Amino acid sequence: MSEVVPNNNLIDDLYLYKYEAADKMRQVMSKAQEYKSQKMTKTASANQIDQNNLIQLFAQMLATLNMTANNDDIKDVVSRIAKGSVDKEASINKDSKEKKDDIKIVSKNIKDSHYQVDISKDVIKQNGQEVFMVSCYARDAYLGRYLIKRNFFYTMDREKSANNAYDEILTKVAAIKDRYYNDLIETPNINAQLKQVLDGVVSEIEIKEDTLGTTVHR
Repeated sequence: MSEVVPNNNLIDDLYLYKYEAADKMRQVMSKAQEYKSQKMTKTASANQIDQNNLIQLFAQMLATLNMTANNDDIKDVVSRIAKGSVDKEASINKDSKEKKDDIKIVSKNIKDSHYQVDISKDVIKQNGQEVFMVSCYARDAYLGRYLIKRNFFYTMDREKSANNAYDEILTKVAAIKDRYYNDLIETPNINAQLKQVLDGVVSEIEIKEDTLGTTVHR
C-alpha cells in the first residue's frame, strides 16, 4: 500500500483516508486473531453461548468503526480473516499485485465541477494475516473534497472476487464518463450513478462514507 507521506513530503489526503481505512481493518484483523485463539469451534453446546457473545462483540466493534459485514454469517467472516496469509504459491500470483487507476471527468460547462475517481486494490497486512482492500474515492475537484469514500475488504481466498470488484468499478465508472460526454446524463447525475455502481459491490466487510454532493454554480 502507498505511503501516507509521499516523496515530496506533502500529505495526500487520498492516502490519508486509505490509511485510516486500512488501520480500521488492522484492528478487525487483530480482534479476529484474538477470537481464533479462543477456539471458536462448534464442538460443545456449552461453548456456543461464549461463541455467540464473541460474535456479538465483533459485530459491535464493526459498528463502532463504521464498518459493515455484508456476509450473513459473521462467524465465518471472522474465521476466514483469522486464517493468516495465503501459501507461497498463491502469494506470487500476478493478480495479487496492488493496482491503481484514476478516471477524470472534466466538466463540459465552466459552471460545473470536475470529478476525479480513484480506484485501487491494496493488500493490508497485520501479524501474518492479509486481506485485500478495494477502494473507490470520488473527488469533486472544484469543491476540493471527497463526496464518495468506499472501501471493500476480501479475505485472501477471495482474490478473484476482489479483482472482479476492481474491474467492475473501473469499467462502470468509465461507462458513466462516456454517458456524460455523449450527453446521456447531466453533471448532477454523475454522483448518483457512482453511488449506484458502488452499492452493487459485495464484499465481506465494507466502509461506506458518502457525503451529499451538489452541482456548484458560479
